[in-house]
Amino acid sequence: MFSALTCRHRKTSAVLIRRMFLPVALFLTIVILFYFRVIPLEVICSRFQDTIENIPHRVLALYQGDPEKILKTAIPLLDWGSFEGDTANRPASRILLDAFASVAGVRFHSPAVILQSQIPCLAAVTLPDPAADQLEAFIPGAVPPVKTTTVLSEEYLVGIYNTHTGETYSRTDGLERLEGKRGGVVTVAMALQGALEEKHGIKVVRSDRIHDANYNTSYLESEKTLREMLAGYPSLKVVLDIHRDSGKTREQSLVQIDGQAAAPILFIVGSDARRPFPNWRQNYDFAVLLSERINQMYPGLSLGVRVKDGLYNQFLHSRAVLVEMGTTENSTEEAARSARLLADALADILAGEATVPEEPGEEPGVEAVWQETWNGRQEPGNLHYGTGIG
Repeated sequence: MFSALTCRHRKTSAVLIRRMFLPVALFLTIVILFYFRVIPLEVICSRFQDTIENIPHRVLALYQGDPEKILKTAIPLLDWGSFEGDTANRPASRILLDAFASVAGVRFHSPAVILQSQIPCLAAVTLPDPAADQLEAFIPGAVPPVKTTTVLSEEYLVGIYNTHTGETYSRTDGLERLEGKRGGVVTVAMALQGALEEKHGIKVVRSDRIHDANYNTSYLESEKTLREMLAGYPSLKVVLDIHRDSGKTREQSLVQIDGQAAAPILFIVGSDARRPFPNWRQNYDFAVLLSERINQMYPGLSLGVRVKDGLYNQFLHSRAVLVEMGTTENSTEEAARSARLLADALADILAGEATVPEEPGEEPGVEAVWQETWNGRQEPGNLHYGTGIG
C-alpha cells in the first residue's frame, strides 16, 4: 500500500506520461528522419509553411456560418454590445460601461465609434448621419423624396454686418460683451445669412469685421464697412445691422413660436430729431413693413419699430435697419432661431409678395440729399452716432 500522497504522485506521473507520449514521439521521428536524410529539410519546412499559411483559411471556414462571430473575433469591442439591441440580462460590466457612457456622452455601442476606436485612421474621418431618404432607399417599395436644389439669386440682395461686434448673450457666454472679439450677435448674423441663402436662395454679403474695439467710435468704423459693401454690391436691396438689446428680464426676453423659445425682435430706425436726415421715413416704412410681416407669420415675435435720435448709418441706404435680436438674457441659440424666422419674412418681401416702391437711383439720392442738407458743416465721418444700442 502506498500512502495517499505517493499514490496521487504516481497517478499524476502516469497521466503526464500519456499526454507527453505523442508529442515526444512525433519530435523524435522528425529528428531521426532529418538525421538519416530520409526526408530533406526543405520538404519538412515547406510542409510546415503550408500548414501555417492554411491556418487563417481553416479558421475562416469554421466561422463562415456565423459572420457575427468573425466580427467579434476581429474587433473584440463588438462583443460588449448587441447587434439586436437586446438590453435584457446585461452583465455587470455592460451596466458599468453604459453608466460611464451616459456621463461622458460617448456612444460605446455605436458602430462608428467602435470602428474608429479599433481602426485609428477612421477617427480622422467625419462620418455623416444617414439621412431619411438614404434609409428609405433600402426599403422595398419606398418612394424616395424628390430632391430639390436651392438656386441663389443672380445678384446680392441683402447685406449684413455688426456695429457692436462684441455684443453677446449671457445665457450662453456668461457675459454681455466680449471685448475686442466676435460675440453671439455675429453667430446670429451668420444664422440669418444661412437661412436666406440655403432656404430661400437669396445671396447675402456679410461682414464680421470688428468695429467696437473702441466702443465710442463703433459707428464710425462700421460706416466704412457699409460704404465698402454698398460700393462693391450696388444691387443690395436691404442692409441689416444686427445687435442685441439690454435691460430686460428673462421673462421679457422670451416668446414662444411653434412651441419653441425664441428671442423677440426689435427694429430701430434713426430720425432727424438731432441731425438733418430728410429721408429717414423710407427706412422707417420698410422697418414697419418687415415687422408686420414677421408678426403675420409668427405672431408676437416682433416688438415693432422704435424711432431714436441717432443716424446709425441709415442715411447710406433707404432700407438700412438696425435689428436687435433678443437681449442679454437670451441664449445664442434662441436669438439664432429668431434670425431664421426673420429670414422667412424678409424673403417673403423680397420675393415680390409685398414690396416697397422705389424709383431709379433712389439709394444714391438719399445720401446726396443728406450731404446737401448738412451743407458741408461737418463731414459724416466726424459725426458721433448714437451708441446707446445694446
